[in-house]
Amino acid sequence: MEKISSSQRLRTCRACGKKFEYPVKGSAATRHHCDDCVAVPAEMRKILERLNSRVTQLENQLRRLQEKPAAPSS
Repeated sequence: MEKISSSQRLRTCRACGKKFEYPVKGSAATRHHCDDCVAVPAEMRKILERLNSRVTQLENQLRRLQEKPAAPSS
């Protein structure tokens, strides 16, 4: 993987969750969407963003529940 310059940042796409570098010369990526998702129609991207957000939320909730020690049964 190429070294990221100080002006480039590793970002996470809001629609698919993929990590990508931004800005990269010649890439269609925006601050919020990777170069793949930028081609998706805006209405569909909005739905994907909501679904990705919900999946991430559920994954975090599941991880917290797994880390929590089991309550003793009575």
